[in-house]
Amino acid sequence: MVWLGPEVGSESDLVQGIIHQVPNHPAFTKGILDALGVANLLIFTSNYETTTEQFSSYFGPQAKHKQREVNRSCTLTAKAYEAVDSNFSAPDTSFVKHLTPLADITNLDNEIKHRCLPILGAGSADPKLWDSAVRTAGVILEERLRDIGGITDSTRIGRDLVNDVFSVTGTLAPKIPNLSERQGYRDMYAGIVGVFRNPYSHRLIDPTPEDGGAFIVFVNLLLKMLEDLQ
Repeated sequence: MVWLGPEVGSESDLVQGIIHQVPNHPAFTKGILDALGVANLLIFTSNYETTTEQFSSYFGPQAKHKQREVNRSCTLTAKAYEAVDSNFSAPDTSFVKHLTPLADITNLDNEIKHRCLPILGAGSADPKLWDSAVRTAGVILEERLRDIGGITDSTRIGRDLVNDVFSVTGTLAPKIPNLSERQGYRDMYAGIVGVFRNPYSHRLIDPTPEDGGAFIVFVNLLLKMLEDLQ
């Protein structure tokens, strides 16, 4: 029950809870209740009080009746609960988990799960650990290139390995008949090997967690793309 008058004395906890969801919410008034009703967030039944005023006129004694709303019985609708749960249509931020895939490791490549993530378990803010994890991810990528590309020579590494797989006569050339697309694959994998895999193989880089995480996620994508070519 919500009592109404010139100044509100007491409110329904449930209705007040809705209003408090709104930053800098206005005072609790009849107008607020009307607005909630129009928005189908609230169903209410109004109760009225009738007063009578006696007065004299040319035609004799007269009575004037005034009706005033004194309270409302309020019920929240299902839509009201949905509005509160959604923070009144706050922006959908579920995309954030897709921009930070390491927050959900369920879809990561199994080799990355078993070889990279345990390294980071000792301290995910330590750049030295990310250095080791990134280096391991690069090795996983080369091993997958050999495996899916059918390269049996374990001495083939780096760009030579990429060319063995994606060149015009490469082992996966029949899988990518479009020449420009196949060249794109070669350039992309060769770029990763040249810019990331080789430097991490020969010196200590110690990346930031953000850079290390981005690299591992990208390697995860490259591994998936290789699997799709199988």
